[in-house]
Amino acid sequence: MSHDESAPTGTGTEAPSLKPAFFNEVFDGDGSVRTHYGPLLDALDAMKDGKFTGRISRANERLREEGATFVLPDDPDDTGRIFPVDWVPRIIPPDHWRTLSAGLLQRGRAINAWLREVYGGGQDVVPDEVLRDSVFYKPHAFPGEAPVHVYGPDVVHVKPGEYVVLEDNARVPSGIAYSDVVRRIGMEVLPELFEGYRVAGIFTYYSRLRETLLSAAPPGVDEPNVAVVTRGERDSAFFEHERISRSCGLPLLTLSDCFVRDGEVRTRPDGRRLDAMYRRFDEDYVDTDLPEMKEVYLNGKIGFVNAFGAGVADDKAVFPFVPDMIERYLGERPILQNAPTYSLVEPDTRAEVLDRLPELVLKPREGYGAQGMLIGPEASREDLDATIRRVKENPASFVAQECLDFSTHLTHDGEGEPEEAFVDLRAFVLPALDHVMPGGLTRVARPGTRVVNSSAGGSSKDTWVLG
Repeated sequence: MSHDESAPTGTGTEAPSLKPAFFNEVFDGDGSVRTHYGPLLDALDAMKDGKFTGRISRANERLREEGATFVLPDDPDDTGRIFPVDWVPRIIPPDHWRTLSAGLLQRGRAINAWLREVYGGGQDVVPDEVLRDSVFYKPHAFPGEAPVHVYGPDVVHVKPGEYVVLEDNARVPSGIAYSDVVRRIGMEVLPELFEGYRVAGIFTYYSRLRETLLSAAPPGVDEPNVAVVTRGERDSAFFEHERISRSCGLPLLTLSDCFVRDGEVRTRPDGRRLDAMYRRFDEDYVDTDLPEMKEVYLNGKIGFVNAFGAGVADDKAVFPFVPDMIERYLGERPILQNAPTYSLVEPDTRAEVLDRLPELVLKPREGYGAQGMLIGPEASREDLDATIRRVKENPASFVAQECLDFSTHLTHDGEGEPEEAFVDLRAFVLPALDHVMPGGLTRVARPGTRVVNSSAGGSSKDTWVLG
């Protein structure tokens, strides 16, 4: 959906407002509206007397109708819960996006170059002990030319125009289908919000994703057979697997739909050879459900997206070395900076981190989805003491990061007072095609915390990149 962004900006003076405590993307420090949010807040102001609340209710109904749910391990049944959405969109100006997308592509290219050397036997950017101790390192992996076809970094905005990377996700990054469905429902149910803007489209991402999946097939395959492969309906992201399959025009399979014959992976019931798979599962699924497929992969007879062993780039202890990868393999200065990150292996650094733990973030090296993470400024004394004991028992299993005061946004459900909430961005990058989807999934923390994951009570916003 496209609108002329040259329309009058308005003031938004009667719309939801707040005086932010942090760097807020919607409001200046004195509470005045940033120019590019004027039309949006005017549109919200026009939906008074419960109209916006009613629209939100309808939008959430549409999420349920579309099947946009996710399942947590403690859910009592298989129905899942509606994906939580904050329907006030986030806006990224075009000059910000040019820098951000260039920096993310740069990181994706450098990570792929490093992984090729990791599994080619020649890397010396990351200390060998860090690499060999990673639970994601696979000494016999065969990543091919582009180990990472789908890359999902997490980024925060620390001051106007300056973005910092928090994490790299190179195993099984998720979120694209939720970004897609939130945009579609927003355009359908809240079209007034788009008035006055020219918003970059995101739906062509699927055609580019299909293109990169086809390119993952082994060399010499003219018409590759490619599938999206899932653990099944109990997977928390099954909605996404199904939507990607349908949108890319690819079959959706489980490993029970596959078998190995004559050194090739084939699919039931027709016995057709499978040349590449978009694996939406961790590598242990192969070990338990179809272990003989790994030999086919190592022999270069099937391509995996992403490659087995690519997850070593997700290791939090590898993360600090990505700027070095950029300089080594690309001969360029990093466009985006890392969040300052510290290894706890050296006793002096560990002692300093433990002393400063109430002001830092501690992460397990192999953690994801906020699992095992401690945010020092938000932690209780009991949690801090328990974490200190865990670190002393196994310091090499953790890293610490500075707790950044990254940007906040307006969160408002049409009732009560608007609140300020921290936000980050899950971007969707296809490094082999030099493509970044113009937008991504903005993740929103519960007010008062920095944890953005939906499993921890967070929600998500549509992300508009202005044309």
